[in-house]
Amino acid sequence: MRSRFAEGFWGRMGSALGGAGMMLFPLNAGAETLQEAVETVLQQHDRIHAARSDLDAAGARKDQVLRATFTPTVTMTSHVGHERQSSQTSGPDTDMTSRELDLAVKQLLFDFGKGLADVEVQDKQRQQMQAALENVNQTLILDAVTSFLNLNRATKVLDFAKKSVANIRHQGEVESARVTLGKGYSTDVLQAKAQLAGAEARQVQSRGILLRSEDHARTVFLREPREVVGLVPPDESLVVLPKTMDEALQSAIATNPQLHQLAALVDGLDAAHRSARIGGFLPTVNGVWEYKMKNDVSGVDGFERENFVKAELAFPFNMGLASVSSVRAAERDLAAARNRYNDTLLLVQEQVRTSWHNLETSRENAELLTTQATLAEKFLEQAKEERAMDKRTLLDVLNGETALINAQSDALSAATDVRIASYSVLQAMGTLTTEVLRPGVAGKLSTASSGKPGNVPETKKKNQKAL
Repeated sequence: MRSRFAEGFWGRMGSALGGAGMMLFPLNAGAETLQEAVETVLQQHDRIHAARSDLDAAGARKDQVLRATFTPTVTMTSHVGHERQSSQTSGPDTDMTSRELDLAVKQLLFDFGKGLADVEVQDKQRQQMQAALENVNQTLILDAVTSFLNLNRATKVLDFAKKSVANIRHQGEVESARVTLGKGYSTDVLQAKAQLAGAEARQVQSRGILLRSEDHARTVFLREPREVVGLVPPDESLVVLPKTMDEALQSAIATNPQLHQLAALVDGLDAAHRSARIGGFLPTVNGVWEYKMKNDVSGVDGFERENFVKAELAFPFNMGLASVSSVRAAERDLAAARNRYNDTLLLVQEQVRTSWHNLETSRENAELLTTQATLAEKFLEQAKEERAMDKRTLLDVLNGETALINAQSDALSAATDVRIASYSVLQAMGTLTTEVLRPGVAGKLSTASSGKPGNVPETKKKNQKAL
């Protein structure tokens, strides 16, 4: 069952903005969609390339440690030199050119799990980079969507501001003409000029916001703003949010990439702690095969071969107890990572709550401003009727037109805030993908309270009753 907000708000918004001609997003058949543009950004942007390179490097490091630990190491050494030996016994002295070629193969047999721990460290680092890539991916999607929405908003708001300036300027000219004919009041002219100055200031401010929006669109989309503003908008009914903020918080704990990244860091440092403890206090067992070919070596005239296999126990131990310090450092690193995870968990929960509250506030604000625009439109209609009966001055009518334009501008801006807030909640939860950017009917953000696709949090009951 759909909420009252869903049933009526976007219809009232379209009416308040003047029908189809006032749509926030003009529909261009066959034009590039926002989803396609964002997917292109995700393939080309340097932030994504950098994160992917980090992931590839982490994967290569894991492969290097895995191969170095569990595959044999072949060592070949050779020498040619002059060897002279003086016998201390009854044997003869030797003076000959010695030659030797040695081949050794060493394979780890047992290390009490140190090698596996080292591989796990690298695997967790790779998982960190995977989560970091996902975080960059979702952040860039939100940045692109926000840039697109802000650019369209700034364009429309500037159009409203220009229309307001033109309306007030016309109002001033009409009143000046009436004063010249002795039918008007000079105070009305002064009031019109004061309103014109305020409207022009609003126009300048709107132009500045548009320029900043264009600059950001260039940075994000790597193309000209005029190409971005013409993209086909997404179907807002694809935005699926939980019924309650508590559900959103639980979803964030399970899916937020920042938490995944720090969880992998904790696991990796736990493995590093095990590696330090094992490596510092336990030996390793290696299997060794050696093959040697010698000629005139060690005072032995002629050619000889040596071939043997052995099991080698190695246990290097520093007398200064460096291993103890290494284990202690690993423990402190692990404790620090756990603290950072807990701190980030609180920050993510705060981000989800803030995004959720922003969505609720934006929607309530949009409802009120839409109501204001509707009432301003009704006032203008009645003012025109009363003007025809000489019950209103022309200044009253023109003031009503200006108020309607400003109210429509504010309502449009508030509607954009609702859209941005809904995507921000998805990003805070860690579930924002390009799938929610598929095109559809513009300006229909679904708010089903039943949990079906398009669910957003309900407004306070008092606002619903007012509708």
